[in-house]
Amino acid sequence: MGWRRGYHRLVTSDSRLVDAHGRVVKDLRLSVTPRCNFRCTYCDPLGIGSHEPPGTLQAEQFGVILRAAVGLGMESVRFTGGEPLLRKDLPDLVALAHEAFGALRPDLPPGSADVAITTNASALTKRLPDLLAAGLRRVNVSLDAVDADVFRLATGGGDIARVWEGIAAVEVAGLTPLKLNAVVLRGVNDDQVPALAALTRDKPYHVRFIEYMHLDNAAFGTYDARFVPGSEIRAAVEAAHGALESVPTDPSAPARLFKVRGWAGNIGFINPVSEPFCSTCSRMRVTSDGMLRPCLLNDREFDLKPALCAPDPVAAVQEVFLVAANRKVASGLTAPVERPRTMVAIGG
Repeated sequence: MGWRRGYHRLVTSDSRLVDAHGRVVKDLRLSVTPRCNFRCTYCDPLGIGSHEPPGTLQAEQFGVILRAAVGLGMESVRFTGGEPLLRKDLPDLVALAHEAFGALRPDLPPGSADVAITTNASALTKRLPDLLAAGLRRVNVSLDAVDADVFRLATGGGDIARVWEGIAAVEVAGLTPLKLNAVVLRGVNDDQVPALAALTRDKPYHVRFIEYMHLDNAAFGTYDARFVPGSEIRAAVEAAHGALESVPTDPSAPARLFKVRGWAGNIGFINPVSEPFCSTCSRMRVTSDGMLRPCLLNDREFDLKPALCAPDPVAAVQEVFLVAANRKVASGLTAPVERPRTMVAIGG
């Protein structure tokens, strides 16, 4: 195929996409909307997620991107936001992902494609049946506290009861592993760490603690004051529950997994600031307005919209992926800098 000629070294014999640093790119994060009904301080402190800006891609355009990415060997697709459940056609997008895997990855066993969402779960009870019918296989839930008042503070007014209902619905549906993600901020929810970890005592949850990244354009002094390193978070877990034991972990996954001996679930630490894992990064992101972002912590983006208008849009989008892989940086910038987009506009 002509679009491969200039980038042949970035595509392996089994059609996997490899970046310029030898890392296999196999995980796609696809933001389908910047809208969100929560106002988490680390994600959307200015409330820009209260409306849908012009330029959000249509389902057909996301379908082209999905076929292009899966054709380049992607093994997982996770739909993010904003809050992806605010998009009415999310089941259609999940179905498009499964169609792409079914048509372009015959090597994968039927139904085994990793198609997931990251959600605040506040509308999950209502939306889950249609998503299951479309082929959803896994759910990540943002859960920054177990105390209702702290949760309300951390999320700018979120109702934790609705989140627990959504989590219960996922359990009933049997989607595993159910991952619960908590971004820890000093003075906001850092006192919730032991209680969040304790959720893994009787349930096979993966509770994952994420270091606060400067993707909200907080004032530098404010960011420094609220940042809690992963080592401190782990120390708080062990002080409350005892020593953690290591759990075998996919080296390309962002979380390092542990558990308390005898407990049902796992406890993970995602430390992109204090322990960057760029050398094993396997991800690319597409924003809701069609910008391909090779690195979360680098602001370089590649516009997919012209390729989506090409006579052969799948091949044209694949060419953009190849260019982006060739220019994917070795490591992102974790230092506090002013960003043109905050987290809610990038996608998780």
